Amino acid sequence: MRPTRPRPVPDGRGPETILQGPGRKEQAITTFQLIANNGFTTEDYPQPGIWADVIRRMGLRQFEYFADHMEPVIFREVVRGQSRFFQATLDAMRERGLQAWSAATARVSYLLNLLSHPYDDMRAAAREWLHAFIDLAVALQAPYISGHYDCISRPQTAELDRWMDNACDEIVLASEYAAAKGLKAIFLEQMHRPQLQPNTIERAHYMLDRINRSSAVPVHMHLDTGHMAHVKGDPAHTDTDKDPINWFGTPWGANEILLVHAQQTDDLASRHWPFTVECNGRGIIDAGEIIRAIEKSGVKRAVIALEVLFPRGSDIEEIEGPLVESAEYWRKALGEAGYSPWNDVFSKEPIANDAE
Repeated sequence: MRPTRPRPVPDGRGPETILQGPGRKEQAITTFQLIANNGFTTEDYPQPGIWADVIRRMGLRQFEYFADHMEPVIFREVVRGQSRFFQATLDAMRERGLQAWSAATARVSYLLNLLSHPYDDMRAAAREWLHAFIDLAVALQAPYISGHYDCISRPQTAELDRWMDNACDEIVLASEYAAAKGLKAIFLEQMHRPQLQPNTIERAHYMLDRINRSSAVPVHMHLDTGHMAHVKGDPAHTDTDKDPINWFGTPWGANEILLVHAQQTDDLASRHWPFTVECNGRGIIDAGEIIRAIEKSGVKRAVIALEVLFPRGSDIEEIEGPLVESAEYWRKALGEAGYSPWNDVFSKEPIANDAE
């Protein structure tokens, strides 16, 4: 086990330039952005206009494109040729004023051994998968990719440090392709078991540090509110790691930007519940507490992506209402914390530019 290294104590500041009145100095603040994630429909509603309508009714403009909609290797020719389904996706976005903020890896990356597969020919194929995923993001005009990129097999966890280093080095390689394609950054998602790294605060620091020493684009932290409290069976995952507030109150790397997958959950599983009155009554996530912790981390910018999922076979009417309520819940929490909306950004002061 690698030794624990001391980390900076958050000072509560996040330097985002804001507009000031005459005679006032520039001040540093954290800004927030609220976006959607279209993983709430995949095989039940592949028609792009359906999920696009829901996002607009949520009152949101930007979203993570959940790659299960257009798996980048299976449907690579659809992306490359920008054929009918791809054009229908672009049309649905354009007609409703939507923009893809990132391409999100979705489910395949934690169901398969990819960049850490024990066989080198499979790792080579996984690199091509990741390149195809980056191509999907570029085709959708998304500046980022987000999510998780690997699953380590159980026998390999006996050499976990070695395979964590391997995953870091593979992401560095992928960053070179991302830079060549014009992506601005990569987001690395914190997960919830030893096979899915990083799953502790210390391991997350280690991986970000190792990757960013040589990556061609910045690699930022991506936290999920449902990936902490329920973790069992890993001695390295301590009570500190089980408390979501500790993750959100931590400064990560350069502390420029933090991506958050927001889901209501309990301490038994990663539930991906909506933020409805009913689910909030039995869940453990309080938006106000998360916002305050993020402020204390000092991060410049926090992007809250509503990753709410539903059982397969759900009617779209059962999906839309809870998503609209979830977006309103987070808007209200940001307002109660003193943040006002300025186009796509929530800030305590007027800001100079729209969010990307």
